[in-house]
Amino acid sequence: MNRWVLLLLLLAWPGLSSAQDAGRFVVTRENDTVAVEEYARDSAGLRGTLVRVTGTDTRERLRYHATVLPDQSAPLLEVSAWRAADPEGMPARQTARVVFKEDSVAVDDVSRWGGVLTRILPTTRAAIPYLNLSTAWLELATRRTAGDRAGSESVPFFNLGGGQTIEGRVWRLGADSTAIRIGTVEFQFQVDSVGRILGGRVPAQRLLISRSPG
Repeated sequence: MNRWVLLLLLLAWPGLSSAQDAGRFVVTRENDTVAVEEYARDSAGLRGTLVRVTGTDTRERLRYHATVLPDQSAPLLEVSAWRAADPEGMPARQTARVVFKEDSVAVDDVSRWGGVLTRILPTTRAAIPYLNLSTAWLELATRRTAGDRAGSESVPFFNLGGGQTIEGRVWRLGADSTAIRIGTVEFQFQVDSVGRILGGRVPAQRLLISRSPG
């Protein structure tokens, strides 16, 4: 785990220290680390780096940045992907540029070899982007519902990995806890008064999520 944390420190983007909010999420399954994410929020939006396990002995490094509106939707975002072992400075193997507009989303997939594939997909207004094993993106949902009383609220999520929009549910369980269900998967989070995620777990997948300052 220490080797992964060191890698993320070396990959951290310039300006993280001046962000309004920054942190690091580590996702573990028993003794195995499956994801490490360093993120920052400021007046311009959300940016970060996510290193995650995508298969047996396969790790992927993602960098993202997005504009975030007051309702916690992200109308403009870009995600670039490398293998974790790729050297810094190497062009991304693939980059997805995503633009939301009302009930549709335009996705430009750009490969390092110059190919561009543009897709126009249906979605729901103010859908929150979902990136597998990213806790910072799920925090958009907990922040959106932070002022709600205990109870559930429907929140749409746009799956960046597959292009589908899924209607999720967010439960504000109390002053310090929130649950999110996307499909059949339930995330349980400890949160503060503004919806910042302090830790959590995914019981069905035996995942534990820990947060530390950025």
